Amino acid sequence: MTELALQAIDRRTFLRRGATIAAALGAAGPWRVAAAPAPEPYSSPPDEPIFLLEGSTVEDHWGVKRRLNPLVKSPRNPIISKDRGWEGSGPYVYGSVLYDAQDRHFKCWYTVYHDHEYRNRLPGSYMVCFATSEDGYTWHKPELDLVEWKGSRKNNLVNLGRKYVASLTVVPVPAGSGIKARFVTVYLDEPGVCLAYSDDGARWRQHDGNPIEPHHSDTQNSIVHDPVRRTWMVHLRPPIYAGPWKRRIAVMESADLKTWTRPQVCLTPDEADPPEFYGMPVFRRGNLFWGLLQVFDASEGRIEIELPFSADGRNWQRVPPREMFLKRGAPGEFDAGMITTAGSPVIVEGEMRLYYGGWKVDHRQQMPADVALASIGMASIPVDRFYGVTADQPNEPGSVLTRPLLLKGNGLELNARAEGEIRIALLDAAGKELPGFGLADSVPARGDGIRQAVAWRQKRFPEEKLLRVKLQLERATVYALYVRQDRG
Repeated sequence: MTELALQAIDRRTFLRRGATIAAALGAAGPWRVAAAPAPEPYSSPPDEPIFLLEGSTVEDHWGVKRRLNPLVKSPRNPIISKDRGWEGSGPYVYGSVLYDAQDRHFKCWYTVYHDHEYRNRLPGSYMVCFATSEDGYTWHKPELDLVEWKGSRKNNLVNLGRKYVASLTVVPVPAGSGIKARFVTVYLDEPGVCLAYSDDGARWRQHDGNPIEPHHSDTQNSIVHDPVRRTWMVHLRPPIYAGPWKRRIAVMESADLKTWTRPQVCLTPDEADPPEFYGMPVFRRGNLFWGLLQVFDASEGRIEIELPFSADGRNWQRVPPREMFLKRGAPGEFDAGMITTAGSPVIVEGEMRLYYGGWKVDHRQQMPADVALASIGMASIPVDRFYGVTADQPNEPGSVLTRPLLLKGNGLELNARAEGEIRIALLDAAGKELPGFGLADSVPARGDGIRQAVAWRQKRFPEEKLLRVKLQLERATVYALYVRQDRG
């Protein structure tokens, strides 16, 4: 064999190995759009957002960048403070806040901590309280008569947990799931990670198969339903880990809430991070899962919230330079020490409200018994404006090209803000503009709006629905795309 042939073989081997390594590690660069082949194109339900942030929906992008839209704290904070004896060090959201359309009010499950019971390994170190509200600002703490505390049942404690109950997430049960309950919760108890069911949110019955995971996941355990794969996922701490502690994010899955996979690590700190992630509540919105990642700096005792996202709940992306979605307050404020959040935001009146627990002290400081150190606050963003995709240069347009999408509807709408303009083209799967739906035919979108109609000159939405969408941005930011379903 000639030397030239040997060199060719060596080069092919190098390229083949390089491709294997690249596939294992992911493509280089801050915005990876590579996605594994899907059995069918993404199909967006009408009125659900399509976020154009990663490779499950984006084929390519040019001259644009992703930018976080941080939460803005309410001037009415704190929203809920300690005013009951059993609330220990004060209420904090290591739980959930939902709006119950059936009962027409907000429901909050919040945690209270009792230092004496914790230090002496007694029952009741962590307990969960239930509160309701008509507007999300003024909260009522009903006497539930379910749990005895200091000789009385006149309290708002819920009947969860054998020895304690902590780190819970409550979610509505989706229609058609076969589960005979309105709510399901995942929480930590002495046996391990457990499930329970409820019809009103206050009175709970334990899952027959508890614990679903026997190891001690002492963080904010999270449960979320994947409507595409029709599976449940619980995000928790792993039972197997490399270092001296388990502050990483793992995931386990089930199709029926009965049989579960073993937890596997799905998110770890890297070279740019503090060495630990305290926990991560996960929720789904549109085509993505969103993680409320509790970034923990043990050297300073601080916990703040980052916002990664994922197409499948397992492979997570984080946007450089990794700004915080929700930061601690200034010294002296109720949330100056550390932050934890509800399991998901609540959508109301055109905004997303995220309720959170704020601590005056950090994780290093001793928590004296029965001293109010924690309260609950609220922060918000306009609906679906988690991240914006914006033109990278002020004087040059940027563009985003989607993968082929199954657009089941009669039109498109934009969640966007444009000082300049946004033009949109519809393309076939091969990337060719549909006649009459090119960039030159687009009616430019301008201004600021959550649901701005997309239009082309004298053209109705095409009947062919397996399409690519190309967006051209000039001094503009796009947050989400929606498929409109006209009713009539």
